[in-house]
Amino acid sequence: MEQSTVKNYFETPGVVADYADAVDSVGLWRSEEIVVEKFARKDSAILELGCGAGRIGINLSRLGYSNILMADISENMVAAANEAAKREGLSARAEARDAASLPYPGESFDTVIFGFNGIMQIPKKEKRLAAFREIARVLKAGGAFIFTTHDRDLPANSQYWSSEKKQWQCGSNDPRLDDFGDIFYKGDHGNIFIHSPSKDEILGALEAAGLKPAFARRRSEIAEEPAAVLEFSDDCIFWVAAKPQPQNIKI
Repeated sequence: MEQSTVKNYFETPGVVADYADAVDSVGLWRSEEIVVEKFARKDSAILELGCGAGRIGINLSRLGYSNILMADISENMVAAANEAAKREGLSARAEARDAASLPYPGESFDTVIFGFNGIMQIPKKEKRLAAFREIARVLKAGGAFIFTTHDRDLPANSQYWSSEKKQWQCGSNDPRLDDFGDIFYKGDHGNIFIHSPSKDEILGALEAAGLKPAFARRRSEIAEEPAAVLEFSDDCIFWVAAKPQPQNIKI
């Protein structure tokens, strides 16, 4: 799966319009608010990757988070997010950036957020791992990386993944996919790519990036969400990883 295929989907006017509408019609999930409030101060320097049209960043700004930089690979999404922030006079702003190759200096942010399973919409395992490493690089020591993913280990999906595994083993899998766990399915505005990871896969990526898992809980365990959120997205796992403080070694 080429990154341009994913980017082109999120540049589509209908997709941008849906995401822009979600800023108010869906808003901040209760679970997102709870987790962010637990791990980020209101004055934290926050980088939100995969911001879309600003659903998370705009609504955090409305709650008083005063230092938010949003970023997305889609220029059209960035334009929509900036328009929404400007319309309300919010300080949050958005930039077009690739999460696997960030221009920011090391240790620039107290908190990095990658919501709505966005990091798993980066195609190819190596590219996703590059994003984890870049996030670790720009995160301050002691800072938190908050993100969500689907769960390939979920018992309800075992039959689907068992069938997929057999196809991968005999080479009859969809040739557009690169890694076991990839999904390319039809949405309202075209085909959507996402990777559904196992828990061990996420733990391995965090370890490779030098991050330590600090929190992992299903959205449904964190908060009861309103109907608009449940219609907008499936249940997912909230992960929080910490960048360790440097160790003072005495000789």
